[in-house]
Amino acid sequence: MSAVRVGDIERAISSRFPLQWAEDWDRCGLLAGDPEREVTGVVLALDPTRAAIAKAVELGANVLVTHHPAFLKTPNWLTPGRGAAGVLFAAMDARVALISAHTSLDRAPAAGTLLPAALGLEPIRPIERATMPMTVITVFVPAQASEKVAKAMAGAGAGRLGDYEACRFVSAEGTGSFTPPASSSPYVGVAGEASSAFEVRLEMVAARNRARGVVAAARVAHPYEEPLITAADVEIARSSARMGMLCSVNDGVTLGSLAQRAVDAFGITPRIWGDESTPLSRVATATGSASSLVGDVLAARADALVAGEVRYHDALDAVEMGLCVVELGHDVSEWPLVSLLEDAVRAVPGLDAHSVHALPARPGWWTP
Repeated sequence: MSAVRVGDIERAISSRFPLQWAEDWDRCGLLAGDPEREVTGVVLALDPTRAAIAKAVELGANVLVTHHPAFLKTPNWLTPGRGAAGVLFAAMDARVALISAHTSLDRAPAAGTLLPAALGLEPIRPIERATMPMTVITVFVPAQASEKVAKAMAGAGAGRLGDYEACRFVSAEGTGSFTPPASSSPYVGVAGEASSAFEVRLEMVAARNRARGVVAAARVAHPYEEPLITAADVEIARSSARMGMLCSVNDGVTLGSLAQRAVDAFGITPRIWGDESTPLSRVATATGSASSLVGDVLAARADALVAGEVRYHDALDAVEMGLCVVELGHDVSEWPLVSLLEDAVRAVPGLDAHSVHALPARPGWWTP
């Protein structure tokens, strides 16, 4: 196997499921391990459990890639035992790196189509209406240098909107005025004299934690000695990378028949809220916990919501508002997401396909 590094796996996943899509409370990316260590194998699973770490060791793998992160709140200590601290200790003791894509994966456009496909539903559009924090970087630059600067900014992480890359806006040409000092060597104009230059306004967005790097890249690529580069924190409308999916259904589908589709697709007994004879025309789907999306689902005028779970009182309120709910189980609804992680890992150049192992999907609970 070629010398693939742990960092190569992390970059492949973060490129497919950018960290800027994740919630600010989330923990995505490389959570434990040396990014320079050579990869001996990769195991994929829904959860980073001690059993999954032991399986990775058994298979000769030193990277565990999961949907759920090992922790959301950093443990105060690392000792053997239960909980996040025990998982981290086991991973570090076994020299197994932990990588996760959580809410960044939940919002991936490809992720939103998995539940609809399993249930025979036709996707219409994503559900989530929330905004996302971003930074707008503005650069005033001569037109002939704008492409070079834009490429440098994109290389530093700017310009990603949903699955679109290198997004930018260049406004009409205007005039910039300045007086360079006598000791300077200006790109245009004359040292010590009032000067002007025709410039364009180049704007690109970036995740807030990438903004400084983008500004630095623009500064290096800019031809001026003293370029004007600004960065402003903003909230933007989420692109196609949004949670949940509104779907259409065929005529004659009821809540009861939709529930049966879930049984057939996942082999589990779902929990149903609502009258089984309720006719359905539009259904919303969401992986994991969907309580935060109930308002958006109601606004989209869906008849039912299929999700991993909904908090009890949120489900009661939803039923009062005329929305039926089908709960698959948090883990069951997210099983298909592991396949997307596997696709991203298998696309890493030089990685031996036989060294990649996806653990079988099994519920951690049962019903009599």
